Amino acid sequence: MKQFIAYIFLTMAGLFMMKLSGQPIKFGINEGNFFLNISMKMILALLFYLFSFILWTGIVVKNDLSYIVPFSSAIVNVFSVIIGIFIFHEPLNIYKGMGIVLAIIGVILMNYKP
Repeated sequence: MKQFIAYIFLTMAGLFMMKLSGQPIKFGINEGNFFLNISMKMILALLFYLFSFILWTGIVVKNDLSYIVPFSSAIVNVFSVIIGIFIFHEPLNIYKGMGIVLAIIGVILMNYKP
């Protein structure tokens, strides 16, 4: 469970830092020279994602895929909406609210054992 919580934290930290950086990674070739334009916040976001991916490989191996993927996706989606609303002041509408409720209901139903 600790590994899963760390995975969720690192994934959310990566998303948060990516949004906070405010710019995408730019790379290409200009006048025959390769260039890479990346902010320190984006580098930190990529590091969070790298570590979350390493944790994810262990989580997938130890758990049922049909359970862990929808479960983790629902949690990341719900937290993403909450962070978007409270930290980045993104608007909350009925569809986001319904999506959060449906994601939570889906996780409850997936864990229900009659």
